[in-house]
Amino acid sequence: MKIPEGVKPFLSDLCNARLLVIKALYFTLLAGAVIVWPQLTVHQHHLGLTQYQTAVCSASVSAVAVFIPFCSGFVGDKLGNYKKLLCIVTLLSGLTALLFTAVPSARINTTSVATPLTNTNDVPVATPLHTTPHTNTIITTHTTPHRDTNATHTTPLTDTTPTLAALLTTTTPPPINTTTTKTTEVDEELLSFTFWLYLGVRVCYGGLQAVGYTLFEASVMAHTQKHGVNYGYQRAWGTLAVIISSYLSGQLITLTGSFSVIFYVSAGLQLLAAGLVLLLRLEFKLPAQKLTWNILKQIRQAKVVMFFTAMLSAGVFFGYLETFMYRYLVSLGASPVLVSLTVTVGAPFELVLTLFTSYIVSKVGHEPLIMFGLLAHAVRLFGLSLLVDPWWVLPLEVFESLSNGVMGTAAVMYCTSLFTLQSIASFRGIYAVVYFGIGQLLGAMVGAEVREVFGDVNTFRIMSAAALVSFMAYCCSFYTLMKCRSGSITTITTTTATRERGGGGERGGEGGGGGERRGGGRGGERGGDNPNTLVTTTSPVVVAVMRDVYTEGKSGIDNPSTHRFRTLVAGALWCTRTCHAVAAKNIRLW
Repeated sequence: MKIPEGVKPFLSDLCNARLLVIKALYFTLLAGAVIVWPQLTVHQHHLGLTQYQTAVCSASVSAVAVFIPFCSGFVGDKLGNYKKLLCIVTLLSGLTALLFTAVPSARINTTSVATPLTNTNDVPVATPLHTTPHTNTIITTHTTPHRDTNATHTTPLTDTTPTLAALLTTTTPPPINTTTTKTTEVDEELLSFTFWLYLGVRVCYGGLQAVGYTLFEASVMAHTQKHGVNYGYQRAWGTLAVIISSYLSGQLITLTGSFSVIFYVSAGLQLLAAGLVLLLRLEFKLPAQKLTWNILKQIRQAKVVMFFTAMLSAGVFFGYLETFMYRYLVSLGASPVLVSLTVTVGAPFELVLTLFTSYIVSKVGHEPLIMFGLLAHAVRLFGLSLLVDPWWVLPLEVFESLSNGVMGTAAVMYCTSLFTLQSIASFRGIYAVVYFGIGQLLGAMVGAEVREVFGDVNTFRIMSAAALVSFMAYCCSFYTLMKCRSGSITTITTTTATRERGGGGERGGEGGGGGERRGGGRGGERGGDNPNTLVTTTSPVVVAVMRDVYTEGKSGIDNPSTHRFRTLVAGALWCTRTCHAVAAKNIRLW
C-alpha cells in the first residue's frame, strides 16, 4: 500500500529512536501533571479552604514561578548538559506529590439521628386505677429518654382489662420514621493549620514542576533548533497524555471516593519520567558564554517585546480560569467527572492542531496563531458567563485547544526562531515567568478582587473584553511594526538613489580608476550579501534595520511577505555599495 506523502514525515519522526525518549517524557510528565491539575481547586474545596484561600494558593504558586523558571533556565544554559539536574528535580516533584495525601481536612462531619421511642417497663400513673362508666378514657404517659427530652404519647382506652394492663406494662413504639441528617462544618482552628500546610506543599510542588518542565522543554527546543526536529510531533504526545489522564482523574475519584489515588498515580508517573531523563541526549548543548549580554541584546528587539506582552495577557486569562473556573462549575452542580471532561473534550482538537502546527506556521507565521489564541480566550470567557447548565461548558472547551494548546505550541516554536541555541533555556524560562508567573499571578489576585466586587458572571465578561482588547492591540502593533520596517528600507533606498543622481559623474569617474578597488562596480564590495559586512559601509541605524529585515527574509517563516523583504534587502545592499563608492570622493551622504 502506498503511503500518502503527508504521512511520511510523521512516520519518519515516529520511527526515530533518538526522539522516542522525548515522546515518552512528554507523555509521562504531562500525564503526571494533568491527572492532578484540574482537580486541585476542587481538592482545596474538599479540604475546607475558602475561595479566597484558593486564590492565595494560586497566587503564591505564580509568585514562585516569577523567578524560578528563569533561574533554572539560566543555570541550564550555563551548565550546557543539565540532564542530571533535570533528573533530580523530576524525582523530587514526584515525591512532593505524595505529601498532598498527608494534609488533613478541616471539615468535621456531624450526624444527627431521630429514632423511635423505646420500650419501658415502669410507667408511673398519678391516680389509682378504678372503674369508670365512661368509655374512650384517655391516659397520657410520659417517658424521659437518655438525652432528657420529653416525649408525649396519647392512646385511646377502649378495653378496661387486657388493653390497659398491656399499656401499663409495655409501651409499644409508635410508628415514627427514623431520619438521619448529615452536615459538614469547618473547624476554624484546624482550618488555619490545613491552609498553611497545604500552601507549603502546593508551592513546593508547583515550583519543582516549573523547574522540571522548563528544563525539559528547553531541551526539546534545543533539539528543534539544532537537528530540525518537528516540535509539533513531539508535543502531540503530551496532548495525548492530557486526553487520557484528565478523564482518568475524574473516574478514579468517583470510583474510590478519595482524592489520594490521583496523587499516587501522579507520583508514579513522575518517578518513571525521572528514570527516562537519564536516556535523554544533551551532549551537543555546550555551556553558554557571555550569556547575560546575549540575553539583554535579544530581549530589547521590538518583536520580542510584543511577543512577551501578548504572552503576559494570555497568562492573566489563563490564571483566572485555572483559579476560578472549576469552582464556578462545581457551584453550578458539576461533578468530578464533568470537571475532568472539560480537559478531555478540548484535547482531541488540540492533538490534531498540534500535529499540523509546524505546517500552519510555515504558511502564515507564528504571530497569527498567537492572535487567534487571544481571540479564543475572549470567546471562551464570554461563553462561561452565559452558563446555566454546567454541561454546556464542554462545547466551549474546544476554544481551549486554541487559547492554550496551539498558542502555546506556536509560542515555543517562536522562541526557537527568535533566540539562539546558547540562550534557549534562559528564554524558555523568561517565557514561563511571563506566562505562568506574572500572568497567572495577576490573573489570580486581580481576578479575585474583581470577582469579590462584581461576581462570577460579570468578571468573566470583563475578562472577555480585556482579551478582545489584547487581541486587537497585538494585531495593530504587529501590522504597524511591519509597515514601519518596510517603510524604513524604502526611504533609505529612495534617498540614496536621489543623492547618487545629484553626485553627477563622480561614480563613473571612479569606476575605472584607482588600484584601491573601492570604486567602480567590482572590487571588494561583493561581500555585501552578508549583512555583517555592512558595518563598515553605512550608519549603525541603517545596519540594524537592514540586518533585521534580511534575517526575516531568509527565514521565510516569520513573515509571509518573504519576496518583498528580499527585494527590499537586495535594493538596500546595492545602494550601500553605491554609497561606498561615492564616499571615496569625500562626498558626505550620511
